[in-house]
Amino acid sequence: MPDFQLLEPAITPKDTVGFLLDWELTMKCNLDCSYCGTGLYSGHMNSLPHPELEKSLKTIDFMYEYVDMYMSLKPRWARKVVLNIYGGEALYYPKIDEIVSEVKTRYEPYKDNWNLHVTTTTNLILSRKQLEKIYESVDEFTASFHSESSAAQQKLFRDNLLFLSEKGKKVKVIILMHPGSPNWQHCIEMIDFCRVNDINNLPRQLDHDISDTQFNYTDEQTQWFKEFYNKRTFGDIDLEKPILKDNNNNNDLSQYGRSCCGGRQLCLNNEYKQRKGFVVGNNFQDWYCTVNWFFLFIKQVNGEVYTNKDCKMNLDSQVAPLGSLDDTDKMLSDLRARIEGKNLPVIKCAKTKCKCGLCAPKSVDRDRLLAAFKKYTITDVFSG
Repeated sequence: MPDFQLLEPAITPKDTVGFLLDWELTMKCNLDCSYCGTGLYSGHMNSLPHPELEKSLKTIDFMYEYVDMYMSLKPRWARKVVLNIYGGEALYYPKIDEIVSEVKTRYEPYKDNWNLHVTTTTNLILSRKQLEKIYESVDEFTASFHSESSAAQQKLFRDNLLFLSEKGKKVKVIILMHPGSPNWQHCIEMIDFCRVNDINNLPRQLDHDISDTQFNYTDEQTQWFKEFYNKRTFGDIDLEKPILKDNNNNNDLSQYGRSCCGGRQLCLNNEYKQRKGFVVGNNFQDWYCTVNWFFLFIKQVNGEVYTNKDCKMNLDSQVAPLGSLDDTDKMLSDLRARIEGKNLPVIKCAKTKCKCGLCAPKSVDRDRLLAAFKKYTITDVFSG
């Protein structure tokens, strides 16, 4: 368990805390990376068809109506919504140009209430013709670099990066640091490419199950991560505690701790001047968490709706969906009734590992969390 009691994102003028609408539009993908599982609840599943366009367009309306209720509870500075369209491979969706166009059109009724920033997480392996159809409707591209892709695909990735950069689009490259050879070197070369071309990039360690040791890091690679994170933080990261070793004497960073998926700096125990780029400990079981105030995850292929794509905690502190896209009215009316009745719970985490909800404020003590959370809301709507 962590040796701190409260975790919050650092708030800076350039990095306000918004709300992430995570929309898994399709599960089809044009890559098959070894660290990306295959299956309904994994990274991709090519046996599933692309979801129907009309149902997907209705999802946009639901997401906006849902997030609008949370935005009404937040101060003006925090009313920022990021819609992340991904997969599988989102740009592999045959009607993706219509999707991104409607995303902007259907936002119009809400534009005075909150700001929308449209992103897509993509491997960026697509033709220039396809990219030209959609890039103007997307505010920012989060491009994932996969070192297991072919030389031709990596060239296409670089060419598309340069195209977007020349068009003035915001681009962030997530470099998934593969410990194997020659993959690690490909990742280092991509970091250098981004640096030379002034492209924002974020190297990330690979998450994996404890039994899957192929993605553990050598001592040299672990030292590389330490030096990298120390450049992004205030104060040295703590690597004094023993990192779990496998039978090959490699380090399991995935079990030891993690950084924020989006590169956000984090603060511990209200120490706002001591920002961390890496947190030791990512097991927050039985902690109180505000993940529902910052995330919504839509799994379009089967219609399931969750607070967060990894923890999947619902408002009753269970690992279960909030509801289904087949009955969005029920989800909306339930949330509205909870807000009007000042009966929104604080979720108590049932998971043993936090992957992509790290930046949601959380604490082992409910009262301490609520005291810290006052800055994020203009009214008290919590139960109890």
